Amino acid sequence: MSPLHICCNILEGLKSLIYSPAFLAQFHEKHHFIRKRKLTISQVILFLLYTSKASMNLNLSNIRDDLKELHFPELTKQALSKARLKLKPLLFKTLFLHSVETFYASSPSRKKWNGYHVFAIDGSCIQVPKTKDNISYFGLCRNQYHSREDSMACISILYDVMEDIVVDGVLHPYHYAERRSAMEHLSCLESVGLKDKTVVLFDRGYPSYEFYRHFDTENYFYVMRIQSAVKSLTQLFSKDEITQYCPSYIEDGKTVRVRVIHVELDDGTDECFVTNIMDPAMTPAMFKELYFRRWKIESKYNELKNQLQLEEFSGAVPTNVEQDFFIHLLFMNLCALLKSEADEKIRQEKKKRNYEYQANRAYIIGRLKKHLACLLSGGETIPVILAQFVKEAVKKRSQIQPNRTSKRPRIQLRHRHCKNRKTTM
Repeated sequence: MSPLHICCNILEGLKSLIYSPAFLAQFHEKHHFIRKRKLTISQVILFLLYTSKASMNLNLSNIRDDLKELHFPELTKQALSKARLKLKPLLFKTLFLHSVETFYASSPSRKKWNGYHVFAIDGSCIQVPKTKDNISYFGLCRNQYHSREDSMACISILYDVMEDIVVDGVLHPYHYAERRSAMEHLSCLESVGLKDKTVVLFDRGYPSYEFYRHFDTENYFYVMRIQSAVKSLTQLFSKDEITQYCPSYIEDGKTVRVRVIHVELDDGTDECFVTNIMDPAMTPAMFKELYFRRWKIESKYNELKNQLQLEEFSGAVPTNVEQDFFIHLLFMNLCALLKSEADEKIRQEKKKRNYEYQANRAYIIGRLKKHLACLLSGGETIPVILAQFVKEAVKKRSQIQPNRTSKRPRIQLRHRHCKNRKTTM
């Protein structure tokens, strides 16, 4: 089944869920949305899927103009804010997971790398509105001089590198451990049936003896970059060696079998990886290529924070933050499917070109964002509109620049997101 058809199936499924009283009854607070009121629970959901980074008053006016078939009532922003607080964030996580389950159920033949399904796990920090509720729930981050403090949250995603799909996402307080989030992701992999022949890629913040043992116990494959400070692993005699590892603080002395690989980057830097893939057919050069694919999850965070502007939250309390987080993950998966369809059509064009091209993801994000709520409310025909999006995206292509590098600045000042300074465009 093509990515376009899968995307249509996901939207049709979301549409049926959003208008299903039996489904929605699980996700609202008790004694709310049970009587006939001016604002229905489905209208609240569609508003949250529609809303832009503009002010709520502007969004309330725009949704009545753009989605006339929704019959959205005239009401104050305070009334809408109060209504959305009665919706549990689990509702939007369930809608996001519906996109994941539908994708894998509709994709019997998945892309592989040398016979492996490749996933990446990584975490990041996001700035949330600095309110009393958020500070209490998520915590504060202070700079080294204690002259500046922001309310921050910790997020982590599980990403299918080969399929460009976010499989799972979690949102926790700022000081939550990355490894604990990774454990939650691994449980999600097993629950959706993606455990078989899977290798998970990690950056250097994750390696630990306990982590190695857990992976061996659960029969997962992993590749982790480790810091040079772990001399018992990084200073072995060979560039590709299998060893028994046990740090000194382990009382029972039980070792874990790991493979340590050194590769040289293009700038001459030595990088060290730890893995439990013992197959001698897998050479250090192959591991270098495999780990390089982990960079896609960094690009996904760039999409989440900069193109979708996750940190410009539509509300100022933890419930609002969680709702927006899962809505953005759902949106990323829908955009990825449309881009995959457009990229395939670009590759099928029989034209001689000097460069390779791909669909412009930012263009797809903008088009889908404008029409998503209308598609789910029944105002537009889903297959027709999505096919039109793909046709437009093929024309609005971008050139792929090979071997592109960019120096990462070491000092980055975090932008403050002010809830009283919203865009008007």
